[in-house]
Amino acid sequence: MDVDNLKLRFKTALLILPIFILPIYMGGIYFKIALICVSTVFFFELITIINIPKRKVTALIYLSSLCISLYILKIVPDIATSICVAALVVGYVLIKLFDRGNNWFFAIIGYSYLSFFVFYHIRLQGNPTDGLISFFLVIMIAVISDSFGYFGGQLLGRKKIFPNISPNKTFEGTLFAFLTPAIFFYFLTLISGVDFNNSIIYVFILIMALGAILGDLLGSYFKRNFNVKNSSNFLPGHGGLLDRMDSIIGVGLFFIILDQIASNNSYENILYFWR
Repeated sequence: MDVDNLKLRFKTALLILPIFILPIYMGGIYFKIALICVSTVFFFELITIINIPKRKVTALIYLSSLCISLYILKIVPDIATSICVAALVVGYVLIKLFDRGNNWFFAIIGYSYLSFFVFYHIRLQGNPTDGLISFFLVIMIAVISDSFGYFGGQLLGRKKIFPNISPNKTFEGTLFAFLTPAIFFYFLTLISGVDFNNSIIYVFILIMALGAILGDLLGSYFKRNFNVKNSSNFLPGHGGLLDRMDSIIGVGLFFIILDQIASNNSYENILYFWR
């Protein structure tokens, strides 16, 4: 284990956690300003990785990506389904006509990544009570999965699991990343004395932990195709913001899906099972 790098990661985490948590807790205009700042850093990290010279094509990709995120998050009405499909088809055809490279595919992934992050957090903040709880639940699962996955891989990692996507990922580390959020939550309920008595909660947590793993792998796959290790050096020891947020976005996507399933089955939302 690289002790010096671990110390640097820990110091950076101690510094950035209050900066991120405070505007989330305060909400309102403070949260929106923080979101704009984070999104701006995201965008600049993306454009340093992706190289598409034609501005019109880039704009088309971005608009198509916005459509994907708006539709997934149900921010727009159902009638927008046909609009989204049409935009993507037209965008795909125009990109193939005007851009002979392969960067358009990764640009769609990257911009969808960014726009989903923005709209997802706007949606969560729409509900002042459940929104805040949901937000912290997503972050908690992502951070626990990331942290214990890293430590588990460093201490016990032997068998490489995705060598072509992320050479440092091991089976042992991935197993830690998958199981520890549920284990952590179980011990948290024991310490707090709150008995939810609902096993489906742990199923939800495991599914969202899987989202963290897949989000991290998607980020690694994206960067590897451009021969980039980190999106930037914005966070010493961690890389860029995109390197830290990929698992959060993955958990967020799975949270939205589970929340939608819960609401479609006569429950208020996914937090119903925690009450």
